[in-house]
Amino acid sequence: MKLFGTDGIRGDSSKFPFDNDTLFVIGKSIAEILGGQKRILIIRDTRESGRRIQTALAKGIVSAGSKVIFGGVLPTPAASFLLKNGKYSAGIVISASHNPYQDNGIKIFNSKGAKLTDAVENKIEKKILSSLQIPNDRQQVQHGKSVSLNVKEDASLMKKYERFVIKNFGKGSLKGKTIVSDCANGAVCESAVNVLRKLGATVKVLNVKPDGKNINLSCGALHPEFAAEMVKQSKAFCGFCFDGDADRLICIDENGDIKDGDFFLGSMAKFLKSKKKLKNNVLVTTVMANIGLIKAMKEAKIKVITSKVGDRYVLEDMKKYKSSLGGEQSGHFIFRDILGTGDGLLSAVKLLAALNSEGKTMSQMFSGIEKFPQVLVNKTVENKIPFENLPKSSDLIKKYEKELGSNGRILVRYSGTENLLRVMVEGQNIQSVKKMANEIISCAEKEIADQVRNDDNRG
Repeated sequence: MKLFGTDGIRGDSSKFPFDNDTLFVIGKSIAEILGGQKRILIIRDTRESGRRIQTALAKGIVSAGSKVIFGGVLPTPAASFLLKNGKYSAGIVISASHNPYQDNGIKIFNSKGAKLTDAVENKIEKKILSSLQIPNDRQQVQHGKSVSLNVKEDASLMKKYERFVIKNFGKGSLKGKTIVSDCANGAVCESAVNVLRKLGATVKVLNVKPDGKNINLSCGALHPEFAAEMVKQSKAFCGFCFDGDADRLICIDENGDIKDGDFFLGSMAKFLKSKKKLKNNVLVTTVMANIGLIKAMKEAKIKVITSKVGDRYVLEDMKKYKSSLGGEQSGHFIFRDILGTGDGLLSAVKLLAALNSEGKTMSQMFSGIEKFPQVLVNKTVENKIPFENLPKSSDLIKKYEKELGSNGRILVRYSGTENLLRVMVEGQNIQSVKKMANEIISCAEKEIADQVRNDDNRG
């Protein structure tokens, strides 16, 4: 059984492993392995299941002899900052990021504010699964229901995080600028508005009334079109859309055009290089990066390193190549000299500081990136069968890769957190690209279904 995916433990909050008994074991196991200084920070987003999960984890932690600090509703990256600058042995973020409210997740950070390595996650997972199988430990779980908690949420931690973000703007202010902020009814509802207003901006807000069920619901980074319309209507300087836990950012320029992470990364890399702050002239992104970004960086004499999808893998390569900037097309950006994880609000503030410094609008800043047409198709599948075991689909991919040549590419992968097949195709002609993506995913879906059916018949 595998509990950890590409970004912690995630799934339906009403099912295993998010039942209270298992959460108690998870909390206890985290404390026993990462206990150290005996203080573990827990923060959460706005999902209705968050408080229950927080309480169950905390009981397990306390039963192991550790102390729990509740930070309340805060963005995921706030945990990284607070751990880096406080005396904690570990941090837990209760969030399923951009997923709907029915899901939740457990992300774990070490005492330095970094996400756990695979080796440490495996160690915790092994302990959890082992404890669930041992009768004596199951009795401890039942006993854990009587563990009493007297923990209040510390509102001062949000203020510390906001001061940290504001400090990274540097000199100047946003006075006279109107900024649209779509907070996705999530963890950044208070902080984004507070930070932008303290920097002098007039803020027009969207989706800042969480009710436990409306997080990410037709809003935020997943649906930036609504903020884009408000930018146009209000003639705003720009707009920002966050996801539920605010580690992701999608930008909107003054014309209401939606700009993904490739525009942000390419423009910020060139800006930092001009200020001699792009270490080793290296930008780290992922295999999902558009060819247009790769070509623009080549022209700017910036070396691009492409990692596996996932900000933890981006960070690993940033450390390896001593890079100060990295991120993903989906909107995760890491300024490693400042913080070791993606932070949507910090990224927005760093971009605004660059725009102030250059005296540019966002469209001017992003104008150096010309993107190739790209199509991404997702399909729910019954099983994640390795592609080397799907001969028809593999042959079709090879055929289309040959047709695209050096002016396109195909990337096929499974989601690390869901039973989803993702097919991405880039090329010069949008109609051809769409056709290729849809045919590949249809072929793979049929081939997977056939293999699953054959396996069932044999069983």
